[in-house]
Amino acid sequence: MKGLLHDRNFLLIQAATLISATGSFMLLLAVSAELLRRSGSGLGAASVFAFQWILPVLAVSAVRRIADQPGLRRVLVLAELAGGALSLAIGLLLTADLLPLVLGCFLLRGFGEGVTRTGRVVLLRRLFDGPRLAAAASSFNIAFYTGATLGGVAGGLVVGRLPLTEICALDAASFVVAALCWRALPDARGSTDTTKRSSGAIRDALRLMAGNPALLRQAGYVVLSTGIFQGFHNAARTLLPMRGLGLDDRAVMHLQVASGLAIILGAVLVPLLGGLSRRRWLTPCACALACLLLVAASRAPGLGLLIAAYLAFLVAFELAFTAAQAGLIQAATTSQMATMQAAANAGGTALVILVTLATGGLADLMPMAAVGPVIGVAGLTLIAGLELVARRTRAMLSQAMLSTTPPSTRRAAPVVADDSGEAR
Repeated sequence: MKGLLHDRNFLLIQAATLISATGSFMLLLAVSAELLRRSGSGLGAASVFAFQWILPVLAVSAVRRIADQPGLRRVLVLAELAGGALSLAIGLLLTADLLPLVLGCFLLRGFGEGVTRTGRVVLLRRLFDGPRLAAAASSFNIAFYTGATLGGVAGGLVVGRLPLTEICALDAASFVVAALCWRALPDARGSTDTTKRSSGAIRDALRLMAGNPALLRQAGYVVLSTGIFQGFHNAARTLLPMRGLGLDDRAVMHLQVASGLAIILGAVLVPLLGGLSRRRWLTPCACALACLLLVAASRAPGLGLLIAAYLAFLVAFELAFTAAQAGLIQAATTSQMATMQAAANAGGTALVILVTLATGGLADLMPMAAVGPVIGVAGLTLIAGLELVARRTRAMLSQAMLSTTPPSTRRAAPVVADDSGEAR
């Protein structure tokens, strides 16, 4: 980790991610809070987050193709500049009360975000290898979470104090600065991909995972940790204080500050844990703990207990996601990275949309104290299902290897390794 602090390429990736994420989350929180005030609907407030992620799911193959281009640096620059232009349009359209067009802009912005999210992982995989890849994979998301924190705090500070057009202009400026950071990076070219590809990124990813249980398990936890926990967080960070406790915007800001500290702490824990972070049990245990803690947070009777429980929930969430993402980056080859990351992002994003809308919709039908247990039980069920599928896949591959090995050499037959590197 210390060596990366002197690596110009790593610092530029961190800077671009930090600045872009800060602006994005500031705008998302500001627009979500504005819509909640206008309509009083939790579903309406959650729709901002949901619309931003629809296209990366529906157009996952297009995201994969764009993010796998040889000239990836130019792609990232253009994606950031397009995001800035759309942010300006959102401010003008929301001021004119043209909500359908605002949601349309979020659709397009989400596609650019999908390209950037996949592209920065592919670029990281191209620029780093060996032990430096392990360190970079475990720590590069810290910038994103720090940006999400700063953006949430900034959103809490500017909502109600600055016009939405000015907030959107600040967001657009952050995209421009991020584009300059990407432009300063070397134009790393990927190696020629000789892997057979079908017509869709999801189909290709499923084929790759069918032959690699470690890839299946790591990608599965990226999807689950993103979808369940980020989806709940998107809606709950405004609904819990405002709807659950009947507090005002200041409570949202307080929760955002606590959330930010927890997010950064959870992301930092993975590189600090070193080899322990690669143990097979860490990610499922962190996910299960996060499910239990989100239930506790939704039933907290006051702001102090809410902040404490929510902080613990986010630490467990970010620990699980960061460990899973680092494992996926190391399990995939350079030629597989764009396919696997685009597919994992699409799967996680689809689940984020579902859980965000479900949390907002359920909050319109029942108290938040009842919504949390529903989401928590669903998360625990999916974790158990993923572990079962991964174990069955590993067993099937081991059996297939034995069946194709001559009886006289079966003792020396290859074994299937799981994502902890241990033979099974």
